[in-house]
Amino acid sequence: MPTIAALGWALAATLAGAEDLSARLDAYLEAEFSARIERVTAGEKEITISGTSDREASLASLPMERRHDDTTAPEILATIQPGKFSLTVPRGDRLTHRWQLVGDGKAISHARYAEEVTCRAPDLPPAVLKSKKGLGGWNAGRIPGELETLGISSVTVNVKVDTLVALQPGPGTVPFQWNGRTWHAREDRLAELDRTFAEAEKNGVMVSAILLVGNPARENNDVVRLMGHPDATKDGIFAMPNVTSTDGISLYGAVLDLMAERWSKAGTPHGRVHQWIMHNEVDAGHEWTNAGEKSAVEFMDLYLRSMRMMDLIARQYDPNARVLISLTHHWADPGKKEWYGSKRLLDLLARFGEAEGDFPWGVAYHPYPQSLLNPRTWEDDQATHSPDTAKITPKNLEVLDVFMKQPRLLHHGNVRPVHLSENGFNSKDYSDAVLAEQAAGMAYAWKKLSGLSSIKAWEYHNWIDNRHEYGLRIGLRKFPDEPGDPHGKKPIWHLYQALGTDREDAACAPYLKTIGIPSWETIR
Repeated sequence: MPTIAALGWALAATLAGAEDLSARLDAYLEAEFSARIERVTAGEKEITISGTSDREASLASLPMERRHDDTTAPEILATIQPGKFSLTVPRGDRLTHRWQLVGDGKAISHARYAEEVTCRAPDLPPAVLKSKKGLGGWNAGRIPGELETLGISSVTVNVKVDTLVALQPGPGTVPFQWNGRTWHAREDRLAELDRTFAEAEKNGVMVSAILLVGNPARENNDVVRLMGHPDATKDGIFAMPNVTSTDGISLYGAVLDLMAERWSKAGTPHGRVHQWIMHNEVDAGHEWTNAGEKSAVEFMDLYLRSMRMMDLIARQYDPNARVLISLTHHWADPGKKEWYGSKRLLDLLARFGEAEGDFPWGVAYHPYPQSLLNPRTWEDDQATHSPDTAKITPKNLEVLDVFMKQPRLLHHGNVRPVHLSENGFNSKDYSDAVLAEQAAGMAYAWKKLSGLSSIKAWEYHNWIDNRHEYGLRIGLRKFPDEPGDPHGKKPIWHLYQALGTDREDAACAPYLKTIGIPSWETIR
């Protein structure tokens, strides 16, 4: 166990490189400090911090962007006497700050974020899921009435955050402020999303917005250069937000606040967002949420800041708001040497929560079949029932359900919700046999997940076949430009419509033969 003296201030001493930062983050998470901040409550105008200390100490306020290897003196707000303490300080722009006790120039407690946040609308009702049936990558205007026709209860919507704001005023922009700085909202882009969210609300559908940030190594515009992580490389389609610079986090926080304030009201023309999926497939961050070459604990330190920032901001406006971590089907085996593995990142997320205070996060999991090309998921040989299975696919969803029910992962005694927010089954062509296998994969997955209580929704991806999706045809409908049958309904569309209704068993029954089993009881 590391000594406090070895940790120094924050973590601290001059660091030689990323490897040292990684080791110090591990040491910080494992440290047994002599003092503890036990509770932080953010009111409308004040923040209350309480805990215990074995000595006289100082209370430090650490901005979100402050790195763990920053050795400069922090802002000190109060002196703490030995024993139990509780004190209140002005909130100002400190909602997203961490709070830490310091003694003799060193950290003597873990830093802690606010866990309770005063909400402007404490009676805003939560979304109520009518079933587990959802749709991924949905937007209003394509095939009107599809949500109602399919009986959809939840949707995901992609939001490229950097497109919502400008650094300077211009045509179609409106100024807005956050923490004393002025930015400029792009009204046309916001209005486009309003239409989608309002249509979802009209249909009584739960909305999860997937927040994506442009990669400054790929996109040459001033907003992306400021908002995207400066270490991002061209390997990443999207980037981690720049959460360790004052200017970067000011812009990022401003846009998060703009979105949360706008889309956390019921019955407005803007519509409503209920959950915020933070970026995409972060265990494969090298490809989907790039921050350069980072160890798993360094990456999680960055990612957690993004999650925490949206959590704290959103719960000011909606007491039911929730952020979700986005993960691939690669579980204990990362899949590639540059990736981390979903299980490892969930373990790290839990460790940070134990050290710095818990918050109501959930999971957005993508349990595609072992091969995205092959819909016969019941044959996945890398998906076992071991807790250290290489992959979690529809074949072994029970592993994820059991994992989420561990005591250390509960939040206030409750199992965190899991949304299977991106999943689909490929049809290599439109022949009858291939389309039957695609539908069989969906029937198999539905019968698996129906009895797993932690799994709240399956958002099918992709709604419509897309010619730019790496050669896949995973849609419920055919290509929009398919000769003779544009947007044609595949057998899986008709199956999906029946799921969760009194027609479900009859619709699923023909696929027992395709899978080669006598009944669905054999897979439960």
